[in-house]
Amino acid sequence: MDRRKALPEPAARRSRLDLRDPEAFRVLYENNASKLYNLALRLVRDRHRAEEIVQDTFLRAFDRAETFREGARVSTWLYRICANLAYDYLRAKRYRAAVSLESRGGAGDAGEGADPLSDRLPAPVEEPPEEAGREEVRRAVVELMDGLPERERTVLILRHYEGMTFDRIAEAMDLTSRTVQNCLRRARTKMFYGLRRKGITAREGL
Repeated sequence: MDRRKALPEPAARRSRLDLRDPEAFRVLYENNASKLYNLALRLVRDRHRAEEIVQDTFLRAFDRAETFREGARVSTWLYRICANLAYDYLRAKRYRAAVSLESRGGAGDAGEGADPLSDRLPAPVEEPPEEAGREEVRRAVVELMDGLPERERTVLILRHYEGMTFDRIAEAMDLTSRTVQNCLRRARTKMFYGLRRKGITAREGL
């Protein structure tokens, strides 16, 4: 029997998760790693960190297999671990940035004769209008998504970019389906008006 591809359907929901079986762990990794990477990358905006978060997700799943709930989807459980690790990283990053700013205080003032930053930067490269427009939209979307609360941002990513159902998102985030729908509505509303303030239509941005 060919076991190299997708897990059989009954394995998608199982009452006992045995990640210490090398073959089961390999199949689980192959089936979920790319999706988890996409989620982590959209949350942390850093390819190297996203790769680390995916590795940490599977390590944590291996260590905490006994916490897997009977009847749940393994992939949904992994999504939850991945999102939590991504937000742990982002919180630590914000904390380090705040501490760094406090420690520097006013030391950022350039002294006399200091080389201004603008003098050391390369001249901007002109882009075609269409490409420049797409980049402007992309930056606006990223900026607005980064400003969303963690819960709303995750719901928006899982629904809009990963195509997950409300029930699966609810399971992944330990929320009710109604709460997920409310989060998505708030996120979309904020994105819509945020893009409109920047002169971008929702169709262009999302």
